[in-house]
Amino acid sequence: MKGDAMSDDGMNLALRIYRRLAQAFPHEFKLAYGPEVMQLGEDVVEEIAKRHGVAGLIRLIVDIAIRVPLEYLSEMRGDMRYGWRALLKSPGFALVGIISMGLGIGLTTNVYSSKWEMLFRELPAAANAKRLVMLQASADGDLAPESYYYVEQYREQKSLFTGVAAFKTSVPFNVTFQGDLNAKPERVFGQIVSPDYFSVLGVPAQAGRVLNAGLDKPGDAPVVVISDRFWRNRLNSSPNAVGQILRLNGQIATIVGITPQNFNGALAVNPSELFVPITAPAALAPELANDVLHQRYAREFLPILCLAPGVSIDSAEAALDAITRRLDEQDPSALPRTDKGRSIVLLPAGTNLPIPRKIKPVLIGFFVALMGLVITLACMNLANMLIARGANRRKEFAIRLAVGASRFRLIRQMISEGILLSLLGGVAGFALAYGLSVLNSHFTPPMTVPIESSFDLDWRAGVFAFGVAILCGIGFSLVPALQATKAEVVPALKEGSALRLPGHRRFGLRNVLMVAQVAASLMLLLMTGFLVIGISKGTSLETKFDPHTMYLVTLDPVRDGYAPEKTQALFEKLTERLKVAGSVSSVALAAEPPFSSGVEPTPMSAEGSPDSSRVQQQVVEETVGAGYFAALDEPMLAGREFEERDQRSQPDGAATIALPAVLNERAERKFFGNQNAIGKRIRDNRQSYEVVGVIRDMKDVEGFSQSIIYLPLTPRDFARPPAGGMTILIRSDAGADALSGIRNEIAFINPNLNIFNVQMLSAYLDRSRASLRFSAQTYGGIGVFGLILAAIGLAGVTAYAVAQRRKEIAIRTALGASRAQVLRLVLREGAALVSVGTVLGFLGAMALAKILGALASLFVDALTVGTTDPLLLIGAPLLLAAVAMLACYVPARRSAQINPLAALREE
Repeated sequence: MKGDAMSDDGMNLALRIYRRLAQAFPHEFKLAYGPEVMQLGEDVVEEIAKRHGVAGLIRLIVDIAIRVPLEYLSEMRGDMRYGWRALLKSPGFALVGIISMGLGIGLTTNVYSSKWEMLFRELPAAANAKRLVMLQASADGDLAPESYYYVEQYREQKSLFTGVAAFKTSVPFNVTFQGDLNAKPERVFGQIVSPDYFSVLGVPAQAGRVLNAGLDKPGDAPVVVISDRFWRNRLNSSPNAVGQILRLNGQIATIVGITPQNFNGALAVNPSELFVPITAPAALAPELANDVLHQRYAREFLPILCLAPGVSIDSAEAALDAITRRLDEQDPSALPRTDKGRSIVLLPAGTNLPIPRKIKPVLIGFFVALMGLVITLACMNLANMLIARGANRRKEFAIRLAVGASRFRLIRQMISEGILLSLLGGVAGFALAYGLSVLNSHFTPPMTVPIESSFDLDWRAGVFAFGVAILCGIGFSLVPALQATKAEVVPALKEGSALRLPGHRRFGLRNVLMVAQVAASLMLLLMTGFLVIGISKGTSLETKFDPHTMYLVTLDPVRDGYAPEKTQALFEKLTERLKVAGSVSSVALAAEPPFSSGVEPTPMSAEGSPDSSRVQQQVVEETVGAGYFAALDEPMLAGREFEERDQRSQPDGAATIALPAVLNERAERKFFGNQNAIGKRIRDNRQSYEVVGVIRDMKDVEGFSQSIIYLPLTPRDFARPPAGGMTILIRSDAGADALSGIRNEIAFINPNLNIFNVQMLSAYLDRSRASLRFSAQTYGGIGVFGLILAAIGLAGVTAYAVAQRRKEIAIRTALGASRAQVLRLVLREGAALVSVGTVLGFLGAMALAKILGALASLFVDALTVGTTDPLLLIGAPLLLAAVAMLACYVPARRSAQINPLAALREE
């Protein structure tokens, strides 16, 4: 009896579930087969329970549960076929819709694949990517270098970190290959890394082995790990690459391993092709000279730390700050720290480009807002047009409702048409994104150190485009579907198909969408305009001479096999020898090309100030030779510039002996206020400097004016040139003849010296600003796309509005209305909507600019310049209004040409 009761309960439960699922079938299916399906359940449930028990009932429920979504998919397939035929009957509507969605989805997908992926994708092949952190030097995300001594102390904190590695990136190597050792060396960039570098990152070897602290020790034969890119492009994917010999900077090194594909090192935005251990001799890696590994003040390496499991960034940050403060206090050469806040800031380092935690959400918000405006414009275009089209189809919907179709069925039909249209736009958008990626891939930022820019579209971009298309299809068709299907049947059948849109309703949905469309378009146009104007004006740099008359030449004798003493002797006599080579007016040396950017600031303090606190100030150090400012035609505001005798000064760190220094105006004010700086002293953690001159503030290639202290080149600098080589500035009006004379003179000194980065100053400035111009062009293109989207949408909506009011216009014309009156009738409403949208868009853009400027200093400079530009503030709204009114005028003009007799006969 108990078993029978349980069986009856199971059968009743199964029957209830069956009935619920049967009720979930589509409306049309239930009209045709609903009673039979319900009766079938009543008939078979009891029999199945008796024959097969619970297993049979489960199979029955599963079968009908599978049938329900299949029926919906079958009906949606029919909806898609119907929607396809409807689009073919309205090719103009379909074309405008596909173009609108194609532009929106294409631009959004392109930004996702280029910007988003570059900023937020994890390092390829790095198993520990999520736990990697680095030290942050400033709020903008500059990385803080440390001495190798500090790295070793950090490494001892086993409770905080599973590993701590040190590396120096963007290091140039002159490379010749096995069997071709007499060929001209190729300049390849790589990293100098600690042996535990790959284990900290969690990167295995593709072939051979990676560097290892147990195998790679000081005094061993030099080894090198190469990247997959180097192996493919320079060794032709040779299967025998491991074990081959390379000559790096004239020294032999053996290839012991190849990194995985797409791994270009930490900070992959600057791709590295060679990984040399810090155990290599200084002859192979000049950056390791002067016993740099054992000098606790030599902040030459970037630490990368792998957090221990369970350790948060905040807790590691606090502990590391305490450790660093203790180490600083033990260093007698370190400047006293007067700040009470935390100085050590960690940022996640597991992506191609480490981004500070405070800036990351701002960047995400910026890109989401920018692309959200673009995709919103496209959706509002289609929503507006679907509202107009839905009004045209009210008679069709009324007939279908009258013959038994449900409202849900009609809404589903319209949403299916919207999804189909959006998917077609998605295909067009993905094709546009692919075309843009091909164009972008041909753009290589002309930088001395190569920059990795990945514009390849992968499956993620395809999934992103498909997902955006589906969401947009549902989003822009839902509201029009609800509005178009809410009409009562009898009035709709009596009124006919050509119903007048409620155009004069002050707050009608169509009017609200048009206002929002104009506002969003102006916001997009102004925001991109702010960035374009800010970048363009900010990067303007004017020299006091013709930059076509200055040539830049770079030498790096140490990497050509010169001994430090021989290199020093070469540079000490080089300028005098070059001055007699051809018609050269002036020659000067510098550690970096003039107007360089991206140099990390150094903490310094004024000596002998009334308050003995010696407050540290952040200034940029630039090392230049005698006659540098004269070569740039820059007069001294006070004091003198560097002379030949200054280049013979020997830095020794003693407090009594000071090297000469030149300050720019910003640095002078920062250290000494309104006092005269000449004769006063400042100090960093190594050396004391006496101010001998003051020069005006000069912008760098990115348009920024920073606090700069100019230091003289010394014998130590000549013996160990910087990583990029020593730059020679040559002023001459002789053009190519001057360069030829310089080349001949250097070849006479030593024909094996490699001359590289030979260029005019004008070309260097153009190359250095190329990435900024590219950004400005990108933002400008986004603004233009937004303008085109707005024009397409307004033209389409106005055209449908005219079609809706065709009978009304015909009657007005028949009663004597002139063409001008008809034109004003159509344009009046459009002008009012455009005006309201323009005001709202202007206010929204200004508010968004202030929010972005307050959230991150990243946008402050560009937005400050852009938001104060009167041409943009006045011109952008006028341009949008003109384009919008033109978009409304074209269909309005056609409305004035309607033949009243033909239009009335159609009714």
